Amino acid sequence: MTTGRHVAVGIAALACAGALAQSASSDRRALEQKEALVRRLVFDSPVEQRIATAGNEEARTQLERARAMHARARSLAEAGQLDQAQSELDAAMRAIGKARQLVPDPMARAVDLRLRYTGLLRTVETLVRSYESHLARARGGPAGDERLEGARARIDEARGLADPGHMAEAVVALEKAERGLMAGLNALLGSSTLQYSQRFAAPAEEYAHELDRHLAYRDLVPVAIAELKPRREAVGLVERYVAASARHLVAARALAAGQRFGEAVDELRSGTSNLQAALAAAGLAVPRETGAN
Repeated sequence: MTTGRHVAVGIAALACAGALAQSASSDRRALEQKEALVRRLVFDSPVEQRIATAGNEEARTQLERARAMHARARSLAEAGQLDQAQSELDAAMRAIGKARQLVPDPMARAVDLRLRYTGLLRTVETLVRSYESHLARARGGPAGDERLEGARARIDEARGLADPGHMAEAVVALEKAERGLMAGLNALLGSSTLQYSQRFAAPAEEYAHELDRHLAYRDLVPVAIAELKPRREAVGLVERYVAASARHLVAARALAAGQRFGEAVDELRSGTSNLQAALAAAGLAVPRETGAN
């Protein structure tokens, strides 16, 4: 019986050793594949060729760092230090990734610009409609507003530039229109305080007005994040304010459904204050709501 146990233990040990050997072999094959990929990237690839001819010193520095890391990885692998070699190859791939960003592929950049242009055009056209609507409510009409006319002129300019393929210039024109409309809509919304309540013929009209303002502020939030690019911590704060505003909006709609428009308006104004705080957290200066709760 003892001999049988010894045989069983021996067989188990051999199986374990075989499994370890198989795992080590698999690890080495994966390392060799990654090494071959990095070698192609840093010595014989379109990325390497672009960096060599682009004249971007920082990109060249990153490429040389990647090559040095690749050389260290090969030495470590030959010495059997596979984990350290893996770390060097990973670092080399990050370095070549940074270099690629500094010298982007022309085709990829063209695609990115086209996508940016399309998204911006849609955003700016939405902002124009929102700005025009609130301008008409606040001032009796949009005629003669320089900001609105300037935004429309930039949209026309962007379309004219995009047609022959001048996408970078078209994007710049739309970005200027976007910033101007954001600032104008933000200021216009902030000017709509409680004094407007005297102009409403019925509580339901005041509720509709406050709901419109609330939704306009909500629409500004993703634009502000995309334009101002706040830090991750600030984005988290923005999201919390937006979530709080959403709770007020749900409550306001429920109250309005029950014809309790005064309470619904109070809920909306509280929610709008949260959205103003969200915009401020994103980096947009916001006129505070003087009549909000």
